[in-house]
This record gives sequence, C-alpha cells and structure tokens, in this order.
Amino acid sequence: MIRLFMVLGTLLISAWAHAATEFQYYVYPVESITGISRLAKTGSAASQYSGMINEKYANLFFDSTVQKSLIASFTEEVKKKFPTAIVAPNQIRSSRSGKYAYEPFEQAQCNPAFTVNYKDTFAIAMGISRLSVYVNTYGELTQVLVPVTYTIRFVKLNGASVIFSKSETIYTDITAATSDILVTGSQNIKPQYIDKLKSAILNDGLMMVGRHTEAAANNFAPKQSKIAIEGRDGKYFIFAKGSEVGFSSGEDFDATDDAGNEYAFTVQYASNGLAIAVASEFTSEIKNATNRLRAGEKLSFVFSKQGKDDSKPSVLAVQYIATNGKSLSEQQVVNNALMSVVTDDLGFKAPFNLIKHDADFFRLKNQIRAEANCEATMYAEMNGFADNSTLPRANPDYYLKLEGTRSPVFTLSGVEGVTTKSIFDNSVILSLVNRSGVVSQTFLGNNSYELSRTGGKGLAIDQASEVNLKNAALTATETLVSKFAVNPQMLSISSVNNGSITLSKTLPLSVFDQAKIVRPLSIGFSGKTVYLPLPSSTVQLVKPSQDSNQIEIKGQINSSDLILLGAFNPENKMLKACDPTRNRQFLTAPLNVPSFAEDIVLKIMAANFKGYNFYETELAYLDSVEIALRDGFFVSQKVERKFETPFCAVVVELQQLPKNECASEVCTGTASIASGLRVYETITKIAESISGAKVDFSEIKQSGLSNFVGLKAYEQQINSIPVHIKKFN
Repeated sequence: MIRLFMVLGTLLISAWAHAATEFQYYVYPVESITGISRLAKTGSAASQYSGMINEKYANLFFDSTVQKSLIASFTEEVKKKFPTAIVAPNQIRSSRSGKYAYEPFEQAQCNPAFTVNYKDTFAIAMGISRLSVYVNTYGELTQVLVPVTYTIRFVKLNGASVIFSKSETIYTDITAATSDILVTGSQNIKPQYIDKLKSAILNDGLMMVGRHTEAAANNFAPKQSKIAIEGRDGKYFIFAKGSEVGFSSGEDFDATDDAGNEYAFTVQYASNGLAIAVASEFTSEIKNATNRLRAGEKLSFVFSKQGKDDSKPSVLAVQYIATNGKSLSEQQVVNNALMSVVTDDLGFKAPFNLIKHDADFFRLKNQIRAEANCEATMYAEMNGFADNSTLPRANPDYYLKLEGTRSPVFTLSGVEGVTTKSIFDNSVILSLVNRSGVVSQTFLGNNSYELSRTGGKGLAIDQASEVNLKNAALTATETLVSKFAVNPQMLSISSVNNGSITLSKTLPLSVFDQAKIVRPLSIGFSGKTVYLPLPSSTVQLVKPSQDSNQIEIKGQINSSDLILLGAFNPENKMLKACDPTRNRQFLTAPLNVPSFAEDIVLKIMAANFKGYNFYETELAYLDSVEIALRDGFFVSQKVERKFETPFCAVVVELQQLPKNECASEVCTGTASIASGLRVYETITKIAESISGAKVDFSEIKQSGLSNFVGLKAYEQQINSIPVHIKKFN
C-alpha cells in the first residue's frame, strides 16, 4: 500500500516578536469530526456533507464506529498536549473562572465546581474537508485511490473566529486484480475491499490526529501584551503597536487595566507600528468605561494570531461551493484542494492581506452551539455566535480564483506493453478579480510530467496529475508574489451639501463597486497620514444610475475625506468570453482530441488586452464568491454578474495532418497545429492573433495519434501566449 502526503497547510499562526507574556487559556475539544458528523448539519435543507466530500463513500468509510474512534483518539491527544487547560463545554461560562482549583473536564457536570470565562477559552476541532475516490483500471489491475484532507482548527469563542488551522491530505490506496476488487461490469468496489480500505483509512486518520494535535501544541501560543494608549483624536484611540502584535481592523479586542477593569475596542485600522480603534459597541457599560480612558494609560491585551496590515490590499481566496443540491465536479474539488496549497504557501509573505474562506466554519459554529447543553443561552449572546452579532467586515479588494487543467495524455508502450510512459502537461492560473468583476491580473504556472509504470505498478494518472498540479500551483504562486501590482486612484471631494457630494471629476459607474470613502488622519508620533476607511455603518455612497460627479450619501462625511478607487481603467471597453456555442475548434479527421487549454489561455490573454477590461462571468464561481462573502460577514454580499457588452473573445485551435502514413497501426507524418484568439464586436471579427507550428512524428500508434497531437496543441497554446499578448498590446 502506497501513501502519499500532500501538505495543504502550513500554520495560520506564525511566530511574531513583541513584548508579551503567556496567559492562562483553556481548550475545549469539540466532540465531532467537522464536515462528516451528522450533528454538524444545519437543518433539513442543508447538504449532508460539503461539496468536496464524496457522499457515497463518506457513509461507507466514516460510519459512526469510525467517527467514534477518531473522536476518542482526538480527545485523548488533546488531553495529553494540554493537560492543565482542557475543559468541557459545560465548564465554559459567561462569568470569570470559578473560585475552585482546576478540574479536568471529565468531572464537569451542569453545575461544575470549576468554570472558565469564554473570553479565555478556545475550541479545538478536527475536521475532514475533502474525501475523493478514484478508480483507475490498467489492464487486469485496478487501483483505488482515496485522498482525504484532515484539518485542525482553533476557534476563539469570543468573536467566533478561526485563529489557527493546519491541513494535510493523505492518500490511501489499494491495488488488486480488477476481477477481485470491482463488482463485475461496474466501478463499484466489492464489500471485502471496502472493509480493507475502511481499516486503512481509519489507521491513516488516527495518524493524522496525532500529527495535527502535535502541531497545534507546538505552535498555538496566545500572548498577553501591555500596550499604552499613545493618543486620542475625538472618538479614535491611537496605539503605537499594530498588526505586528496582532491588531486587525474590523475585529474586537478586549483589554484590562492593572485593577482588572474591562474595556473593549473595535480596531478601525492597523499597520506595522500603528493601530486606530474606537470603543466597542458590544455593551453600553463597557463602551462608556472605554470612552473615559485617556492617553498614556496602559492596558493588557491578549493576541492569538498575526494581525492584518491595512497598508496592503486585501484578497479573498474563494473556493468552489456546491449550490442548489448539486455536487462539485471532480475538477472543482481538485481546484479547491490546490487553492489550499496556494493560500498556505503564501502565508505572510504575500504582498497583500490574504483572507481564507473556510466553507466548513458555519457547520463548526453550529456544532459548538449544539454541545453547550447546560448554558446554551450564552451562545445566543456571545459575540460572533449570537445572531447578527458579528461585526460586518470591510469588503476585500480582490477575489482570488484558481483554475487547473490537464492536457491530453499520450502514452507510449514498451515491449509487450509491460512498461508504459504517459506524458502530459498541467497548468494552473491564478486570477485576481476586483469587486467590479474585472480580471485585473493573471498568474500562470505550467509543468510537464512523464509517468513511468512497469507491470501496471506506479502512480495512477489522476494521482500523478494532482502531484503535478500542485507543482504548477506553487509556480503560479511564486509569480503572484513577485508580480502582484496595484495602483489605486484617489478622488477628492469638492463640496458636501444636503446629503450629496460633488467630486473633483466624474465617477464612472463601472468603478463604483470599487469605491471606498477614506478619512485622512495625521498621526503625530509617527509623522505620517493614515487613510482610514470609514465603515458602512457610518457613511455610504448611493450608487447612481449613470456616470456622475454628484453622488448621494447616507451618513456624515467631511469635505476633507477622499474617494479611493480600484486600480483599473474605467475608460476601457468591456470584454467577456464569447458564448460557448461559438465554434472555436477546428480538428480535421481523424483527430478528435482538443487541447483543453482554451479557458486558461483566454483568461491570461484577455486580462492583458490593451484597451479592454475582461470580466469574470463563470456563474459557479460568482455564486461561490457570494457565499464566501456571506459566510465571512462582509458588508456587501453581492457580486456583479450582468455585463452587457458587444465585445467578446474566443480562443481558436486548429489541428491538421497534412502528412500521415500508417502501416500495421503505426503512423509517421507531420501535424499542423495553430492557436489563436479572436475578438468580436457582436458578430464582426475586429481583432485576431494566430500562431502556428508543425510537428513531425514517427512510430506513433494509430490509436494514440489524436492524444499526441492534442498534447502538442496544448503546448502550442501555452507557449503562444506571449506572442498574442505582444500583438494585442
């Protein structure tokens, strides 16, 4: 049995240096496996599992017996790693810790002698976010490959946010004679092999539990820091420490003074060496006490994760989410797994604030609520868990989309077919989509692969493709980090009058969704000006019906405020992909295998057209963005999806055999291939770029000729991208 590991997560927490001390925190192990536990269902209308979990095999491989074994192992490992901090859900209260000595969670009842404050408590949960099953048959042998992604999360109960996570995928596989492993005439696995796989998957799962809890214990370390209020500007509190200690905008932070008095702040802005906050709205009593604080007072804060630097733009990494009762396609599942690779590889080296969407977090919150059977009312009031209590977050500047492809597979056979070599290419494209729906930048990673097998032994094609896609994704990530570039624009306000503002120049309607109102604040001790985004609860721009310099507003605004715009040219023409029914492939018989590269080529080339803004129109992705915005409690949860424009683009592919001589099922000749792109205004072609090549071949089996030419067409499509970009610019 072969086991491959694909690390899908480094830690969300990294070590950051600041003057801090450890404080006493408590850990509550969630008594379910998020993602597959029946208890985590959100209602009759909810899917039983997430879109990345194969429902049929989840029921077979992770039945109640297996889940109990995993939960028992997880709880035992948490007890070992946090021996003086583990508590039960019944010990978590809205009051401070009890007067009695610490008691382990086994002794907890509905009225335990020892209780803890939810503000000092973190839930820890194991989950499964992906389960796929691949059945690959090679002659008389069949391999069943089962990748399972395990995730561990720490959740801050006060605010209900994931402040630590680690993910990893383990591949369990089994190979046997096809007649032994599969039911005759089907792809169904025989019961005895289901049992063998189930046992192996459980063993792998128990190993993952140990690895994840070990990583959690080694890397999770909340810190307490004493920070002084550097100054005040009206309602704003200024701190001389910022994202480097853990402050993040849009989040609440509790504090205490030396006398134990409680205060609460909502951070409005944070960067390296600076944080601006206002008194939290959570309770009027604490808000009033906070507003009485003066400059110079020192407060103790607890930080449990790296902060967010608002001097950088924000990017929301969006994974595909199943909607309307439909399961995700296999490619969407793989794309989601690759997105996890990319976001975890980026970590804190990204030139932007990376926001991850955790599709299972809503289920996890419901599970935590369900297990609080003694003081469940606390969660109805707790910030983040209570309905509508989560603070609306400022919308991200960009959405990150990942698309992966594989070329046709061309296979060469050795003597008597004992050895084979399969050749294919994989590509991954990362797209930055702004809030107006424009694809502002694209980043490509491409890798070729040669898979050798002897006697049917070796990696399966799907398995090798996933490994190669991971490499392509990491290459695309490196390009993203090195070439990410944004240049936002500022508009000044000429006047404010009777609920409307007059701008220094016309605001194009196409950039309205990108517009932010910012307030310049001069920070005395730092000598710099901060452009503080004003929350939607304070002021909003009302979208006009057409381009205008007269904009209606809701709320209070100053004439010194500014309008921050996105970094794309509103004067460009709108461009989208042509209707998919439009012919774009010209394959001359007997060739019948297209390259499958057109989607990636179109996105890269169209995003680089001079004079055009290319719009993202894939409905499955736009639906997923809206769900991610909703689950993330962002201010606006709608995306632009109606793009009326006469301009569209389509990728062209040509495959021909000007010379082909076959004898004894072996062919020799020349293939002519071409790739290109055409731009139309309604039905009129207005621009075109075509690049062609000829490929000589010999001793190619007739049965594999179409795949060979399809592979070469894929390579031609990718290699021609710079040619097309140069022509269109």
